[in-house]
Amino acid sequence: MRHIVNNSTYFTRLLLLPSLALMLFFGPAHVSLSQRVYVTSSPDAAEVIYDHKIMEEFFFDQSLIDSMKQAFYNVPGASTFAVHEQINYNPGNSGVIVKNKAGERVWYLRLRSVNAKSLNVIFNKFIPAGGEKLFVYDIDLETVRGPYTYLNRSKMNMLPVTPVPGDDIVIEYHLRAGNEGERIELGRLAHDFIGVVGKDSTKDVFYGDSQSCNVDINCESGADWQKEKNSVVRIIAGGVELGSGFMLNNTNQANIPYVITANHVIETEFLATNSIFFFRYESPYCDGPDGIAQYTLSGSELMAKSENLDFTIVRLEDFPPITYKPYFAGWDVRFVIPDSSTGIHHPSGDVKKISTDGDPPGVDTFQELIQNGFWKIVQWDEGTTEGGSSGSPLFNQDHRVIGLLVGGEAVCGRSVNDYYTRMDLAHDLYDEMTQSLLPWLDPARSGDKVWDGRDPYSENTATFDTLNNCDGDKRYLTEYDLPGTGYTTGYNSDSLVMYAEKFFASPGDEICEIIFGVGDSRYIDNNDSITVFIMDGITEPASVIARRTLYIRDALDSTKLYFDFLEPVAVPEDFFIAWHLWYKDEAASEQQQLALLHGEALSVSQNTAYFKDIANWYPFYEHPYGADPLSLCVQVIVSDNTVYNSVDDIILPGDDFLLYPNPVSDILRVKARNNTPGKTNYKIFNMSGQKVLDGYIHLSNAGSEAEINLSSLKTGIYYISFETGSARRSYKIIRNSQ
Repeated sequence: MRHIVNNSTYFTRLLLLPSLALMLFFGPAHVSLSQRVYVTSSPDAAEVIYDHKIMEEFFFDQSLIDSMKQAFYNVPGASTFAVHEQINYNPGNSGVIVKNKAGERVWYLRLRSVNAKSLNVIFNKFIPAGGEKLFVYDIDLETVRGPYTYLNRSKMNMLPVTPVPGDDIVIEYHLRAGNEGERIELGRLAHDFIGVVGKDSTKDVFYGDSQSCNVDINCESGADWQKEKNSVVRIIAGGVELGSGFMLNNTNQANIPYVITANHVIETEFLATNSIFFFRYESPYCDGPDGIAQYTLSGSELMAKSENLDFTIVRLEDFPPITYKPYFAGWDVRFVIPDSSTGIHHPSGDVKKISTDGDPPGVDTFQELIQNGFWKIVQWDEGTTEGGSSGSPLFNQDHRVIGLLVGGEAVCGRSVNDYYTRMDLAHDLYDEMTQSLLPWLDPARSGDKVWDGRDPYSENTATFDTLNNCDGDKRYLTEYDLPGTGYTTGYNSDSLVMYAEKFFASPGDEICEIIFGVGDSRYIDNNDSITVFIMDGITEPASVIARRTLYIRDALDSTKLYFDFLEPVAVPEDFFIAWHLWYKDEAASEQQQLALLHGEALSVSQNTAYFKDIANWYPFYEHPYGADPLSLCVQVIVSDNTVYNSVDDIILPGDDFLLYPNPVSDILRVKARNNTPGKTNYKIFNMSGQKVLDGYIHLSNAGSEAEINLSSLKTGIYYISFETGSARRSYKIIRNSQ
């Protein structure tokens, strides 16, 4: 691969983006590109503080790309969608630092890789100070990632960024003065040759890339799998590997975010650290539009893996919020051939799909791996799998996981010969904790071979409350009489496009979900959208608390539109749900529409519906056409507790240990916190799964301590496993040199 640094002075420098705040407010579909300011050397535009090279340009070997692309589509188990280059760019050695008109210091760096379908970057150093923020976006400003702040800092001080469409991206970092190169550094650029992000701004990651015989999870075939589907995630590992994965329950019923996938998707600690996990990426209805790809978590820890069985288990750095709707799937490791099989996956990274087979699978060998270590789906009755499906779960008829996909030959028209690692072998074929699922799935040492799935937020959702002012039996949609056009609660000849409904919450309530009762939904352009606001206020909407932009194409006519704000939003006791309709091009008549249903007419004092003209809010009984006090059909799901029940997996039931320091030089101290565990065996394994040290410690009472001497170990990452008669617990330690 050749790397060319472009020094030409005629390249336009994208240095100041006053429209960025507007775009974050309204969404990318509503940004006028003419609002952007391109700064050259004009002294009245910005003060250039450092001027290195504004653009770094890359040229990858096209013959290599062609062969890898061929493998992605034709080699069973292939998951690599990009080539990459190690880089080391920071504000001290590249790009341009300017002081903009607002007085901010901003670093800009432009990266270009010819003919890339998308580009993504990994920051091998991301330690932002308070107030600093990072954006990554395409040159046309159609897709913006960020802002990333200190809240996105990982344990390893690294940051993977979701791919950005096109072959030209911009890094924008708002930084404090001093030590510019010490807090942020780019470590990897990846060139996507498959097309993981659509250039169309209304298409997010991979939508529509899978073959036509794939079946959306929200079609009829997926009706009985609505819980289990939420255990399945899409994975982009290290910016180059594409796959699926799934979360499993454990015998302690602990809320620990373990994800299992294929080893060829996440093979190394680096890939685990720099993986992005996508929850709830699915079309909102059968054969529907693109889904929302913003329910993401970055970073994980590699817990165990096996090349011979092609599986990896990682622990996410963060627990998915309640709005991600995570689910811990159940499992069956008895080696019982199922009557039927179901796969849930992300073929070619597309929205979530389902594949079904009504026949028992066979047992076979895949490639040169463990003999007879795999379930073989001879032929799917419905659906197929593709690159990107690797690592996805295989469920039996009892809705429990029995395998994970590692490769196969299935394509539309010939959906045959898919191979899934047998979970019973992955569970305990190997004794080493770094090559087995047993320590992670059965930490209580119960010996159970069958375990049911569980919603980690079930206790929270049981206390949800629904706020709904439109709670009568009848719903209405009021249409204007000619010569007027449109609806009183949607787009109309009075040019009303903004509405609101008032609610009253209890102290401490947070919004988890909103449901719109849609009466009519039509759009002309894919960018036609609706921006929803949570606003405070007593007599009318006032300040914006949160906002979210949705596309009108997501709303089916005469049905319900479900959405949230990606995470729970705390609200005051008086608040409004408001929305604004946006259309890319104004239609001659109301061909574009999103009208909500409303309830029956009320007394003036009971009115909760509002509309807005260009300047002011009004109660609905002052509407220019339908002047009645009303309630709009909006439901708000609230909770006073959206925090999951945290259980730390390094604590043994009945044997509460505290281990310190970590990282450790020579002596690791183990302290009994609450109980008296007595004699406890321990084993220490390296990252290859080899046992390097073992022994036992004795803790006589609560508060007593024991020491483990690690001086014989080399510097590196290890796993330590503690065992008592009733339980086994494992966690990671880092051995530092003195």
